[in-house]
Amino acid sequence: MAFLDLLIVFVAVWLALAVLWLLRERRRGAALPDRWAPRTRALEEGGHVIELVRRGEPAQPVRRVPGDLDSDRLGDELAEGMSEAEARAATLNAALHS
Repeated sequence: MAFLDLLIVFVAVWLALAVLWLLRERRRGAALPDRWAPRTRALEEGGHVIELVRRGEPAQPVRRVPGDLDSDRLGDELAEGMSEAEARAATLNAALHS
């Protein structure tokens, strides 16, 4: 009987801690402002587009990568585009906080 009581207490404490952790994460997420972030999206007509996205704002295209490239060239183009998008996002995010 004592084991069952101990198990019930353990489960209650575990649930309480889980709820507190979820509330803390929600508050932390609400406190952070929306930020620009790079995203890669495949196009229906082939290829990819690298764009900057932010909640409540239209996506800003950074670079289009054609789909007819070989795998090495495609990887290079995507990496360069993501690097450029990350730099632009950092600039836009810095402007938001100044």
